[in-house]
Amino acid sequence: MRGVIAIARRDLRAYFSSPRAAAIFWFFLIFMGFFFNNFIHMFMQMTTQAPMMGGQAPTLEQLLKALFYNLHFILLLVVPAVTMASFSEEKRNQSIRLLQTAPCTALEIVLGKFFAAGALMGLVLLASAVYPLFTITHGNPDKMIILSSYLGLFLLVSSQLAFGLWVSSMTSNQFMAFLFTMFGLFLLLILNWMAPNLSGGGMTESVMKYIASSDHLDAFFKGTLSVAHTAYFLVFTGMFLFFTNVTLDSQRWR
Repeated sequence: MRGVIAIARRDLRAYFSSPRAAAIFWFFLIFMGFFFNNFIHMFMQMTTQAPMMGGQAPTLEQLLKALFYNLHFILLLVVPAVTMASFSEEKRNQSIRLLQTAPCTALEIVLGKFFAAGALMGLVLLASAVYPLFTITHGNPDKMIILSSYLGLFLLVSSQLAFGLWVSSMTSNQFMAFLFTMFGLFLLLILNWMAPNLSGGGMTESVMKYIASSDHLDAFFKGTLSVAHTAYFLVFTGMFLFFTNVTLDSQRWR
């Protein structure tokens, strides 16, 4: 465990000693703020027009759900930027050899890098809470839905980071790691909508829809805490951390 903590501290310090962490915070918060500002204007406009048109005004919960859905798309660019250099940069400058000869196992290296990336993204999500807090200050949204949404987002980010680390462990090119991670995460996002066209229905379609992350995340956005949906993200995270460990362990003996 001491090795995990040492590697996590080393990587977390590396994030903040370079412009990468600042760029990730800036990109994430600026884009989220842009979406939030637009949604607020749309919300106020629809709330004003709804009584005159005989419709029902949108709720703050619907506003926040739309915001969180768009946040899911922002993560497709942010997470690959966090994980792309985790192993690829180490392999490019040969510092991976120092880690592999250090008195720590491949699993400790993987977990250390995963915890460092998870801590960075946890801080990013925490900073983004300023937008839901704004709605709480000026409105009365369901706070439990906000908490469950952030829990779902953290579980999603954890699974995405595990996938990104696995991709990064297989290449020494940061750009390729970024590209393939983004492509894989985007495929998981749209697989739910592509399933009816790629399969003939039945069991194949059900399996493809289950693999997609959209439905599992949607349950958290509705305020539902389900063991099945939580287990999906935990299993996904554990599986790709295991794949990363196997990849790193096989490279140790080459």
